[in-house]
Amino acid sequence: MNIEDFGLDYIVCECFDVTLGEIIDSIKAGNNTLETLMYDTDAGTACKLCQSKEMDEDKDRSLHLTTILEHFNRQNG
Repeated sequence: MNIEDFGLDYIVCECFDVTLGEIIDSIKAGNNTLETLMYDTDAGTACKLCQSKEMDEDKDRSLHLTTILEHFNRQNG
């Protein structure tokens, strides 16, 4: 799946109800590393499953913070 396949209201982080739109806004505001993105949004700071595919061993999440960051960092290259 591509990021474009998800709506802006898609919940990326279920622990803190952080949406894809909030993640994108944070990246556009300059939080383009996993650490700064997590600090700004709290996403990925509780159970950590939404951080990356590697952290999500049971594949509970469809979209991960690292995937979103890679997408935007590629675009802004």
